Parts: sequence; C-alpha cells; structure tokens
Amino acid sequence: MKTRERIQRVLHFERPDRLPVIEWASWWDQTVRRWENEGLPHGLPGVELQEYFNLDLLVQEWVLPRTGSLPAPETHGAPILREASEYEAFRNAGAIHDPDRIDFAQFDRYAAKHEAGEAAFWFTIEGFFWFPRTLLGIEPHLYAFYDQPELLHKMNQDQVDFSLQVLEKLFRKHRPEFMTFAEDLSYNHGPMLSRELFDEFLLPYYRQLVPLLHAHDVKVFVDSDGDISECLAWFRDAGIDGILPLERMAGVDVRTLREHYPEALFIGAFDKTVMHRGEAAIRAEFERLMPVAAKGGFMISCDHQTPPEVSLQDYQLYLKLFREYAAQI
Repeated sequence: MKTRERIQRVLHFERPDRLPVIEWASWWDQTVRRWENEGLPHGLPGVELQEYFNLDLLVQEWVLPRTGSLPAPETHGAPILREASEYEAFRNAGAIHDPDRIDFAQFDRYAAKHEAGEAAFWFTIEGFFWFPRTLLGIEPHLYAFYDQPELLHKMNQDQVDFSLQVLEKLFRKHRPEFMTFAEDLSYNHGPMLSRELFDEFLLPYYRQLVPLLHAHDVKVFVDSDGDISECLAWFRDAGIDGILPLERMAGVDVRTLREHYPEALFIGAFDKTVMHRGEAAIRAEFERLMPVAAKGGFMISCDHQTPPEVSLQDYQLYLKLFREYAAQI
C-alpha cells in the first residue's frame, strides 16, 4: 500500500496495511542545527528531510493572507495595525488578501508523486482567531472582541472571501487529502475565548468554508496548541472533522477524547518530551497511543515540533520504534 492510500484509509476509519509514519510539522530550526552537527546533511528542506528519514510524505502548502509588503511586527505578538482605517489601507495597497500572489509551488513540484500515490497533500488556511491576531497583536486582539467587534467581523469575512478565491484556484489543479485551519486559540488551561465569542466571531465563517472543503473530499482539521478538550465540541458543531496536535503537556489525553468523540479525526498526541528519554519511555508512549490508533481515524505523530533536546540518535530510535508499532495495527 502506498502513502496516499494509507493516509486516506486512516482518514476514513478504514484499515491500512500499517499506520502512516509521519511528521505533520516541520522540525525546530534548533533541532535541525543540532542534527546537522551530528551527521545530518546540511540544508535539506522540509520534504527532503522527510525523504531522508524515509517517512510517509506529507506535502504542505500554507495560504498566506499577508504579503511581503506588510510591515512586520516590532516583536512577536505585537500589533501591525490598530484601527479599521489602517486595515483598509493595507488591503487597498495589496498587502493583505491578494489571491493573485498565491501559488502552489510545493504541490506542483510533487504532483507526480501525489498522482503515483507516493505522497499526500495538505494545506493550511489561517483561521478566524489566528488571522486577526496576526494583525492586531495578541493582547489587542483579545480586547477587540469587545472594543472593535465590527473590525473583527470585517477581517474574518474578508478572510473567507479571499480563501474562496484561493480554493477555486487550488481545486482546479490539485486534490489534497486534508487541510488545517491554523488557530492556536487554546493554551495549557483551555481556550482563550468563551463559547459565546466563538459562536459569534468564528462559527459563521467556518460554516462558509467547511461545506466547500467537504464537497472536494478534503478532511478538515483545526490546528490549535494547548488544551482543546473543551473547545473540540465547538469545532465539531462547525463541521470540523478533526484536530491536531493534541499536546500531552497541556493535559490532552487522546484516549479520553476518543471516548467522547468516536467519529473525530486526530493527528499527533505523541508526547515530545519523552523522545530523548530512551527506549523504555518511547515504548511506553506508543503503548499508550496504540489502542486508540487501532480504532481508526488517528495518525500518531509528535505532538508538536521535535525539540532540540532530541539528538539525531534519539530521533532515529524513535522512528525505529514507530515503524515497529506502526506495523502492529
């Protein structure tokens, strides 16, 4: 069985020949630098790193709504703009939401492998919590739910309209297996907004895009760090199929989630903090996850980017054991 069919089977709760052995996220740059000092060839881009480690290939495109002409924030999480007039000025100048600038170079490059079944395609659209935050900044964005609701609605409707144009272009050429809405709306104690705010400011915009994605046989995930246990039900009401990365350090337990959401899709859940602790710890983590994977709809992977504490030898051991357990499905 080839990669594309293997992943499609898991996404449809069908039995594959084995679990996909994947990395859904790129590795931390600090991790890659360490590995290069330990013998990894220098300068391998993301998909080529997957090929080097003989993983099941996942080729990603990220649909950026901002162009290079938009100023960068002074520091991470700082505001780029503060008022509706600034937002409109940037949009009118083409710094935000220019669909003509979007291409799918990665998909084009790996189209033959995808057609041959040797790779799966997925893409990311910035969601309706994430996108306004990138412009308003982390703290001002949270105040904007109360102080600038009209601006948030305007931003998110514009993000929908932009995404619809991009999707039209995408589906003329490619058929990805799944996608993610980038959100990161939770931290380690739960969501950073209430259900009421979610229903008012995010839900209407998901409902404009999710049916189109499903019409093209794309499985829809939300990518949110932190503890998503509470808000998973919110996403399900929005038509979302699944969620990643299920961070263990935030208290997320995929076994409990599977009990409450037997139809949900999951990616991730492998506790990244055990990857450098030796064979016994890695095996224990796979033993925790395998009963859930055996029920279908769950692709095990690191629950975020592999941290720099993990040596190249540690990672190779992790992959060796991953392949051993993947064959047990």
